[in-house]
This record gives sequence, C-alpha cells and structure tokens, in this order.
Amino acid sequence: MRSDDAGRLIALSALAGQELVLTMTELAMLLAVPEDAWVDVSTARDAAGLARLATSGLVVSESGDGQLAEYRRREAQLRAPAWNRNAAVFHAMTRWSGVRSSPTPVRQSRDPDRWPPPKHFHDRPVIQSTRLPVPGGHGDLYEVLGQRRTTVRGFAPEAAVSLDQLSTILHWVWGCHGTRVISPGELTLVRKTSPSGGAQHPTEVYPLVRNVPGVEPGLYHYDVEHHALGLLDGLAGQDLIELNNGLLADQSHFASAPVVFYVTCRFARTFWKYPRHAKAFKVVLFDAAHLSQTLQLVCAQMQLGSFVTAAFNEVDVDRLLGVQEFTEGSLLALGCGHPANPTHEPVYEPVVGSPDGRTFKRLRGSARSWRKWVPPARPR
Repeated sequence: MRSDDAGRLIALSALAGQELVLTMTELAMLLAVPEDAWVDVSTARDAAGLARLATSGLVVSESGDGQLAEYRRREAQLRAPAWNRNAAVFHAMTRWSGVRSSPTPVRQSRDPDRWPPPKHFHDRPVIQSTRLPVPGGHGDLYEVLGQRRTTVRGFAPEAAVSLDQLSTILHWVWGCHGTRVISPGELTLVRKTSPSGGAQHPTEVYPLVRNVPGVEPGLYHYDVEHHALGLLDGLAGQDLIELNNGLLADQSHFASAPVVFYVTCRFARTFWKYPRHAKAFKVVLFDAAHLSQTLQLVCAQMQLGSFVTAAFNEVDVDRLLGVQEFTEGSLLALGCGHPANPTHEPVYEPVVGSPDGRTFKRLRGSARSWRKWVPPARPR
C-alpha cells in the first residue's frame, strides 16, 4: 500500500494487477483478515465491504465463480512456485492490455518543463587512465557483431522469411543443443546458446507466422524437444498485420514483420530452484534479454532485420496464447524480416580520430553496410 499525491491510501493488488483507493474503514477491514485462515463472511460487520475487497483482488474468497475463482487460482499459483511477493506485484502492475502507444518525442533541453539528457559518454574522476591496445578480433563472430543493426522499424510486407531461415533462427536462439540428466524422471538440464539463471531455461517462444512459405499462417508453439512447430490457432480470415499491430500496442512499423516471436516464461521452472528469492524474477528478465541479443546476431548473419520490444500488450498476448497468470507469462516481443526501403534506421557518425588511430568507416550511400575494420599498419 502507498499514498498518492492527494494523500489517499492506495492498495496494489497483484492478483488483479490494479490499484484501489481505500477508505480507513476498508483498511481496518483488510488488516483484520488473516493471511493464513478463512474468515466467515456471515460474522463480518460489513459483508458488502469484504465483497468489494474480494472483487478487487485484495482478499481471496473461498467460494464463487468467474473472477473470484480466477483470483483463487492465481493466489494458489503464487504460493506453489514460490513467487517473491515484491516481484509478483512488479510483474502484475507493469503488464499492458489494450494500450496504444505513440512515438516518444525527443526531449529538448530548451523546454523549461524538461530536463536535459545526460551526456552520451560518462566521464568519471579517476586516479589514472590506462590506454588500451588496439582491439583484436577477426573472424565470423566479430563480422556479425559489426553488422548487427539497430532496431529495424519497417518491414517489406511482401518479402517472406524462408522456412530454412525460420528453422535456423529457432534452433540457434531457442533450440536445444544438449541435455544432462540430473535426477532421472525429475530434473534434466538443457544446453542452449544463451545463458540462463540456474541453467533452467524457463523461456518459451510462440511464433506468430504471417509470411513464411511452407508454413500456414497462424500462431504456433516451438516444440524445442522435437524442433517442430505446433499449430495453436490458424487464425483463419484474420489480418495478421492488424492483429500484430494491436498486440504490439500500435507500433505499426513492427506489425508487418513476416514472423513475430512472443517470448514467455514458465515461472515455476526457475522459482522451484529459487523459491521466494528476491533475485529470481530479475534473472527471468535477464534470460529474455539474452535471447533477444542472440536473435539479433543470428538475423544479422542472415542479412535479416530484427526488432525487440517490451512495449506490447502482455495481457492480450497471454489471452491469445491461452496461458494463465503467474503460471506462464509473456515478457518480450521480437520479430524479423526484410527491411523496408527506406529502413528508417538512424545514421551514426563513424568513430574517427581515436587516440590510437583506429577508425570505423561506413560505406557511402548505405545505412546498413560497414567496411571491414583493419588495424593500422605498424611501421617497420
């Protein structure tokens, strides 16, 4: 609970994912309800007040259908995989449903109502500074890192992603590359290309395929064990660009991607190992972030554009996927395809005149191509 600017008492419900303004009477009523025992409503002085608290998700009702039953399920799920209560509130209160985003204007320092942005390079007072040698790094990995583009905003609607490309992406980003049985019949670890907290790999991916020849348009689950796509919903007759646009909070520059990957987490996979741990949910978010970088590198290798966004309607995605709150939930949306022309990518100035003489030069006339960096020749 907290108070707002008007001094009102605000209660946060993790079960409902919403705020509720409380009166002092309701606060006293709420504090009188024990956490580990049921209270007979017939003996309460204000049964209607308790009913309001129940429908708002601040207390749990032992009976009742619809939303009351859903709150009971969520409360049981919060206990079963041992969610940390602070993480549960953060997760519930930061999810979107039906949000329509708008472009964020660049803040201008001359605007008296805005503060100036921090400097792009961070200078700290130091005791001494040590110049580093010219960085090494030659080979495929460094080439791909240099080719990795910023978020692509705009995809060619008619340009498909091939089935081979989709298979490659799924295998190298989310696929299994080995298993290790820890406890037969109980715990098996899987090896993937990205790190995961406690080696649990709780993330799942659901491709929404719009334009991949050989794959029927629709919503799929990637079956990691068999490297296969399982169709969940053919979405017959639906405009998948429009569907993606709604799920992605009206970010229309992403909606025409041939395939969008909605990444979820099976929370119990991590929380069974770290029950009620204050860092467990943060680790889950790290896992999703690692995967997004791996996707962008794999796409760069195949000359595909990609994007990753957290600004999407998680509640609406979860409803489409048919997953249950606090059991499994969406964390990120990613996508790939062939960039539209123009790509709307920002053009960055090359790094020139560094103290050691190294330069990174962009090919003229191209916002996407980079000249291979060669270390300056050493005098003989």
